[in-house]
Amino acid sequence: MTNATSQSFDLVVIGSGAAGLMAALTAAERGHSVAVVEADTRIGGATALSEGMVWVPNTPEARHLPDAPNPAEEAAAALAYLRATSGNLFDQDRARAYLDLAPQALALAGRAAGLTFTLNRGSRDYYPDAPGATLGRRALNPDPAVMRQMDRSLFARLRWPLGTMLVLRGLSIASRDAPDYQSLGRSLAAVLRVAGHVLRYGLDRLRGWPRGTRLANGNVIVASLAEAVRAKGGVIVTDWSVEGLWQADGRVAGVTGPRGRILARLGVVLASGGSNAVPGSRAALVGDHPHIAIPAEAPVPPLETLVAGTGAAIVTDVSQPVLWAPTSVVPASVARAGAWPHFADRAKPGVICLGPDGRRFANEAQVYQDFVPALIAATGTHPEGPHCWIVTDHRALRRYGLGPVGPFPVRLGPYLRAGYLKRGATVEDLARAIGLPPSAMRDSIALFNAYARDGRDGDFGRGDSAYDRGNGDAAHGPNPTLGPLERGPFYAIRIVPGDIGTFIGLRTDANARVLDPSGAAVPGLWAAGSAAAPITGGSYPAAGLTIGQALTFGYAAAEDACAQAGLARAAE
Repeated sequence: MTNATSQSFDLVVIGSGAAGLMAALTAAERGHSVAVVEADTRIGGATALSEGMVWVPNTPEARHLPDAPNPAEEAAAALAYLRATSGNLFDQDRARAYLDLAPQALALAGRAAGLTFTLNRGSRDYYPDAPGATLGRRALNPDPAVMRQMDRSLFARLRWPLGTMLVLRGLSIASRDAPDYQSLGRSLAAVLRVAGHVLRYGLDRLRGWPRGTRLANGNVIVASLAEAVRAKGGVIVTDWSVEGLWQADGRVAGVTGPRGRILARLGVVLASGGSNAVPGSRAALVGDHPHIAIPAEAPVPPLETLVAGTGAAIVTDVSQPVLWAPTSVVPASVARAGAWPHFADRAKPGVICLGPDGRRFANEAQVYQDFVPALIAATGTHPEGPHCWIVTDHRALRRYGLGPVGPFPVRLGPYLRAGYLKRGATVEDLARAIGLPPSAMRDSIALFNAYARDGRDGDFGRGDSAYDRGNGDAAHGPNPTLGPLERGPFYAIRIVPGDIGTFIGLRTDANARVLDPSGAAVPGLWAAGSAAAPITGGSYPAAGLTIGQALTFGYAAAEDACAQAGLARAAE
């Protein structure tokens, strides 16, 4: 799009993550012209970096499970769960719309883009004791797909996944692939499956692809939707930074930028992500504590700048401003990623987290969004800022891995040489290497080892929750999350606060229409993804709820825009 001032479309979408591409695909599927405008040089946003899980109750696959309740009971249970875990900031009307529309959005993505999902039978709702919680019926992973049919120029513009989701610097690893890679030294079947992936990857590189065409996780969501949008005539523009919204005749009618204006006959869907990814806005969200926003900083203005003059309301009354995740900084010499969110490794037997004083401060296995506030409360006044060390012994490291450091046979040398992974022959040696008091660290590990042998954490109740146990090792007893650290050498990685999204966004209704402070819709403006406030008001009760909402309300926004167009034509 070289001369943007001469361009007009039915719908203009700002942002190329799951929300934006789903909105574009929905409108294109309904016969409308669409343009997706992305400020970055790569498409995919935070979705491309993610695991790609979605939380969608009442999918056809879930309804066919032997223990499945009837759809009405499941919808009521899911709503009860969201309500119980969201507090008084819960948006019930939008939550009902989400539960109704999410299966429809996935169905359209499957029909129009070939994007399919599989239930993750091991994924449980994060607060298993809350009303309506369940296991293995709501979270789905995207199925990997070989994207050799994708337009090569569009493929080249895909945002790469986190380097920690790649091997050989270009071969994507799906969540379901991880057990095979972890079993290479013990399973011939795993060796054969991995060998097949490596062979396909080698052929792709020989054929000129910049990386493997078998895509997985959030990358396959982005690639599938983007290719479908392109195939239906949609335009995807990169390196085009929107500076504001164009208004005409009392409605949003396009976008403006340094290269001109793009007009939108139906309106604009704002799906440019949350404020955590905007340079300079993090401090306003989280205060003085330094932290890492895992979605890379995006060259887009803050939401309040984008919607200036429209009357749009921004929701700031949230229980937490961002979706916290304990994070380590990964050197570029060992991985393409700059950061690694530590989700499940904290719960593995033989793993412990220690503050700068050498002592535990929280249940390591708890939900990641709850672990970081505990970390900040315990260590926030430290001169180096809030941080801790995740510590393990040689046996646990080689069995489970730690962060991006995979289990045997992954080589430890690159991580050690880069200074990312610290090592000590004894607990005291490791303490000196990472600057912790040796005696305090020794005593903390000795007490933890006693708890592990007993099977009960007397300090923080680690393993009491079904969520904790689900992230441990079911084959380990008596407590699947507690194991002693006994066999040296010992290892540690530095952990700091991070976030994987924001909870502050535009006020919207069940149709994703942006609202003003009075609750009236702003004509011609919709919002989805992290640009919109979540239905939970600042809590995150289940894996996949972020991308689930992105897909669902991107779909809802386009459906509403198309419906309004139909009503307007009927009135003419």
